[in-house]
Amino acid sequence: MNTKSEGGYKTDSKDNSTSHRGGYCHGAVVHALQQCGVRHIDTAKRYGCEHLLQRAIRDSGVKREDLWITTKLWHSDYGYDNTKKACLESCERLGVEYLGEQRKTCIC
Repeated sequence: MNTKSEGGYKTDSKDNSTSHRGGYCHGAVVHALQQCGVRHIDTAKRYGCEHLLQRAIRDSGVKREDLWITTKLWHSDYGYDNTKKACLESCERLGVEYLGEQRKTCIC
């Protein structure tokens, strides 16, 4: 299903998402990075969009060192070895060499 945001960007909520609830819009992410000065990207493996954000970061032209990227661990990623592996996998999906922060997911 295609939808249009207030900014006029089209999304296909069936195929792309920034969270497990959907809503990813490549044009909006690039616009936020290029035109609005957004420098913090908050994502998670569970959202399923890290690979999409890689393209948005690249397309925006914003330097990696100017971004603060946060991602989150899922419960199965807890523990030293699992956390390290999850961090490296997120970096690979995001197309970056390091993260600004990696948080534990807490579902209360």
